[in-house]
Amino acid sequence: MKIVIYISTVLLLFSCSKEELGPQCISCNEENTNTEYADLLIVNEGNFGNGSGAISLYKPSNKSVTQNLFFQANGTFIGNVAQSITQIDDKAYIVINNSNKIEIVDIHTFNTLATISGFNSPRYLLPINNNKAYVTDLYSNSIQIVNLTNNTISGSISLSGWTEELILVNDTVYVCDVTNDNLLIINSTTNTLIDSVKLGIQPNSIIKDQNNKLWIMCDGGINEATPKLIKFNPQARSIEATYLFPNTSESPGNLKINTTGNQLYFINSAIYRMNINDVSLPTNPFITNNGNIYYGLGIDPINEDVYVSDAIDYVQNGIIFRYSNTGALVDQFNSGIIPGEFLFIK
Repeated sequence: MKIVIYISTVLLLFSCSKEELGPQCISCNEENTNTEYADLLIVNEGNFGNGSGAISLYKPSNKSVTQNLFFQANGTFIGNVAQSITQIDDKAYIVINNSNKIEIVDIHTFNTLATISGFNSPRYLLPINNNKAYVTDLYSNSIQIVNLTNNTISGSISLSGWTEELILVNDTVYVCDVTNDNLLIINSTTNTLIDSVKLGIQPNSIIKDQNNKLWIMCDGGINEATPKLIKFNPQARSIEATYLFPNTSESPGNLKINTTGNQLYFINSAIYRMNINDVSLPTNPFITNNGNIYYGLGIDPINEDVYVSDAIDYVQNGIIFRYSNTGALVDQFNSGIIPGEFLFIK
């Protein structure tokens, strides 16, 4: 999806109120706060500036749901806006965008362990090694370097503009530079920007396939340019292939990949699936949207079930749809407001 559209939309909607349709979750178990291997955590952003983000817990084994996991474990709200979540060993790092912080919790009990503050508008966290992580940012014109030992910001890498998803390949970090339409290349040993490659308009998500090639989705901006899916060779630091979408009005995003590393998934109104060896973009959706506003996407690493969130109107609680790897609906359940990110516990 075109990421700038959402930011504009929530600024208009955050002051609105609307009665929720039905209970938050009919089948929720508000006592089940302990997580286990293969459980799913859902990051619900919450309305911008007018409400708290929340974490939902879903257990695929018995289809049980627990809402407001952080609040239940700690008695406080997590902050606003809950943007992303990353697991490092037995800890979960929850990036809270508008509250300018990262909350660290025990991955199993969800008890809070520490808070890293001092960010401007953090987006995504990437562990570099046992002691260091990078955090991208919307407004700071830099990537923050986080010390994972003492949970502080230890430095920064000066850039220009909004940085989004990022990935580590050997000792090199590749970053989606939304503002300048670049793929940034950073030496993680020296924490220096060493190169950049021009992509399509607004690169928003990046993954690595089984052949160690990178794939980057560029949404094209607001009817500004044709969206692109780009295949990038990190060894040669060159673009190997560019897949053009048919129309500037399309808005692809949320690029994901299965555990095997050979099937790409993305949202473009509907859900599409594409083999890494395909020579063209898929023309038929893997899962149709049926009038839903698909917002977040996750692929279960165990059985390749597909989880997709419907943000509905960005005000009331969203819905999560769970599909099998053949596209059959397995389950659906309510989550919090604007469910955007998924984490399958390792």
